[in-house]
Amino acid sequence: MIYIATGERSFASEVYSLSKNDPFGCRIVSLYNTYDYNLPFVDFWVQLVKGEAVSLIARLETAFILRLTRKSDLDEVSSFLRVSGANSIICDGRYILRLPLNKVEGPVLYSKSEFEITEDFKVITPSVKDVYSILEKCTSKNFAVPPYESFALDVSNKLNKKTARVYAVYDKAPSACIMTLAESTDCAVLGALATDPEYRGKGLGGFLIKYINNILVNEGKTVFLHRAPDENISFYNKLGFKRYGIWNEYYE
Repeated sequence: MIYIATGERSFASEVYSLSKNDPFGCRIVSLYNTYDYNLPFVDFWVQLVKGEAVSLIARLETAFILRLTRKSDLDEVSSFLRVSGANSIICDGRYILRLPLNKVEGPVLYSKSEFEITEDFKVITPSVKDVYSILEKCTSKNFAVPPYESFALDVSNKLNKKTARVYAVYDKAPSACIMTLAESTDCAVLGALATDPEYRGKGLGGFLIKYINNILVNEGKTVFLHRAPDENISFYNKLGFKRYGIWNEYYE
């Protein structure tokens, strides 16, 4: 059965337990620690099989994140999602859901080691507006920037709750940025890596990945990346990232 988190039953222990050492669980527990489950735009569910918590489901507006396991009842999860009103669903690609939606997949990479840094750039903590400005200049077929209001609200909440962090290289202006999309006690998921087109070719992106990776690894966290299927994976492999698995995204 799938049960929703409420004031009477928050499922906190189940959420934290299933989120360990998993990039999808990390994203769910990060949302759980950022937003109150009584808010209208966020929900959390736990699937129990014979009394054991085996799956997590989180909703932020119409985007769903799943933490599935080999014990998950995928038929029940699929049925639940078909009536949930989800516009997008992301989960571990090892588990196939039966949904009347399009599907795309890509690799998940990870790092547990420090990288050697030979570059020397000035790193700052940028404003949310500066980050958005850089991202806006980097829109591509693999990356669509959300509206500023929703982006700023979400990032600001995560920064305030310390479930995300952001850095930028400053070269006359904030010129490249990176942030953690989610953080838990033992994991972090990187995202929003972007370099202003005017500053490309200087190694700023590679430097920021190594910079934030080393900080997170020194905190005892495994660092995860979700990459698009046609992106240059060899770039991340050369930095030291290894393959963890695949992600599936279902979308209308």
